[in-house]
Amino acid sequence: MKPENSRWLRLLAVTVALATFAAACGSSSDPEAAPTTEAPAASDDDAMEESDDDAMEESDDEAMEEVHSTISDECAIPNPAEEIEVDILGWQFPIIDAYVDELEECADGNYTFNVQFQDSADAQAAALDDIATGNPSFEIYQGSNAAIAKYANANGLLPLNDLIEKYSDEYNLDQIPDAAWDFMSIDGNIYAVPMVANTMHVFYNEPKLAELNLEVPTTFAEAIALCEPLQAAGLPGFVLMNQAGWAWQIEFDNVLGALGGPTNIDPVTGQPNFTSENAIEAATILKDMYDSCSDPDGAEYGTTEIAADFQTGRYVVGQTWASRAIEMDDPNVSTELDNVKFAPALSTGGSILAAPAYVDGYGIAADTDADTEALFLAILAAADAESQEVAAEFGGVTREGVSNPNGARNTDAANASYATGRGPDLTHPAAGVARTALGNALIKIGTEGMDPAAALAEAEAEYLKEAGDQGLL
Repeated sequence: MKPENSRWLRLLAVTVALATFAAACGSSSDPEAAPTTEAPAASDDDAMEESDDDAMEESDDEAMEEVHSTISDECAIPNPAEEIEVDILGWQFPIIDAYVDELEECADGNYTFNVQFQDSADAQAAALDDIATGNPSFEIYQGSNAAIAKYANANGLLPLNDLIEKYSDEYNLDQIPDAAWDFMSIDGNIYAVPMVANTMHVFYNEPKLAELNLEVPTTFAEAIALCEPLQAAGLPGFVLMNQAGWAWQIEFDNVLGALGGPTNIDPVTGQPNFTSENAIEAATILKDMYDSCSDPDGAEYGTTEIAADFQTGRYVVGQTWASRAIEMDDPNVSTELDNVKFAPALSTGGSILAAPAYVDGYGIAADTDADTEALFLAILAAADAESQEVAAEFGGVTREGVSNPNGARNTDAANASYATGRGPDLTHPAAGVARTALGNALIKIGTEGMDPAAALAEAEAEYLKEAGDQGLL
């Protein structure tokens, strides 16, 4: 396992941020169709042989053209010789919907796509169950770098290095910076094509804050101080994700990173740092936020519901996923068009922001019986420059210089949060176990009023047992 530390992770995030949250319009061109081979001229010697040869050559030429020509201008990859059904498992948000639409362009050829969306936690559990069968039902798994690492550590993903090398020049894969590929790599093996850059930052309703003479917070202390006047005005306090264990775990890692770490486990040995001084402080900050600011009517709100309440003006200020910013400008839903603005993620008073760095993409099931090269080409069709220009309307993409003039207004906030946040999740084989144990315990701070130190001690005990039983330490 390649050693990782928080400084290296943040530098990695800076590199990706510079490429993904661009303000200028990207340019793209349609890849040229592969040339077809003309049949050689027949001999004049024998008319019958000439006729037979011509028929055979025409037949061979048609077959070659059918297999090797691109499917369409919109899906500029070779059409598979045989029909291929592609089942994809993942979770849904606006930019992923855009990529699915791009994949569907390839259905004009011999591809059929079946996409199954679940919420993120359920999708990851289902993927691991599918991998464990040794005969997966899904050919492609969509997920964040944290999910991809989890699947790869379960031996569930195909290393893509050879395919990337083979098709890099033809599909301009060097437009995706090395740092983005590193997000999807373990020990030099690349397990997914990076397509989405995501982080978290502050959303706020500018006129409503101004009406209450309140300033946009930059720290957790300032956010907590806002909650009393917001609630006195009949509004919910500052919004954080606390609807599920995984949400508490992400918020905990965000705050812990902003405090300077250490990361929840040692990136090399996997030994836990759950009860470090900064870990206890991070959990205490979350408890203070929950006690002072949580919305009793939104206790089970997921990301979609949080975004919806910003759209209707019920939520005035909070921190959620950058990928939801585009929904604030949906005239079919939002009553707060142009009112919702964006700011960098909160900090704890230092220079590091409490924001993660995620890259999402598609990986191929290791044990699939399907044609893995055809699967990889389908992914490339969805991840080409033209497709990413379309997707950039809905969030950060990974090709350098590619964006969309109709994209969300959160470029500056997203860029700052991505580049100066806590960086990506660890890829240690035990990292997924750590995240689960932390989520299981930390949510009890909210649901049961558990003391932060006690919750972390419980998480550590669960982690050491599970990781030990699996031989990961």
